[in-house]
Amino acid sequence: MQLKPLVKVSAITNLADARYCAGMDVAMMGFSLDHGSTRYVSPEQFEAITQWIEGVALVGELNDTDPTMVNNTLDQYTLDYLQLNHPIALPDIKELAIPVVLKINLRGDEKLPSLRTLMEGYTPYIKYFLLETTLLHEGAITSLQPTIDCLADRFPILQGYHIATDNLPDLLNSKVRGIALQWGVGTKSSDKDFELLVEVLERLS
Repeated sequence: MQLKPLVKVSAITNLADARYCAGMDVAMMGFSLDHGSTRYVSPEQFEAITQWIEGVALVGELNDTDPTMVNNTLDQYTLDYLQLNHPIALPDIKELAIPVVLKINLRGDEKLPSLRTLMEGYTPYIKYFLLETTLLHEGAITSLQPTIDCLADRFPILQGYHIATDNLPDLLNSKVRGIALQWGVGTKSSDKDFELLVEVLERLS
């Protein structure tokens, strides 16, 4: 049975991690396709990992939104979704023959009307909006949540911040379509990300 809500895990780099996520019924698995990333997965590595994985949507994660770069990347990978960062020109998205996850980094001062207008413009061409933030202040995150809850009534949102085992009940009762977690790699902070990911997946299973 698939986890509820929908769960996306990003920054997968090897088969063991991919198999763990698949075994925990993760719905979407993300791979960094940016050459400059420390978590970059080459076309050969991607093929070697994904040929053993079934039933999970494969997401290519790109920071570079240059149309030529995007199209060259799509020619090298077999993907179910492409994740791009906002802002990106609508004409460039319209020309893509693949569902798009649009990542929006929230500053914390966004207002409901401006976010709603932004999402309305992209909605015909976007499968999911992935909302993340670099905000660390708990109060700022909390004050932002009512706006996100309101947007989730109308738009397919994946929440990529403020996820912990103690607030999972609230997320499960909200209208966000799913949550997004990151696989930790190689540092103390990413070790914490990994511990959180395991705790959340086990709590949802």
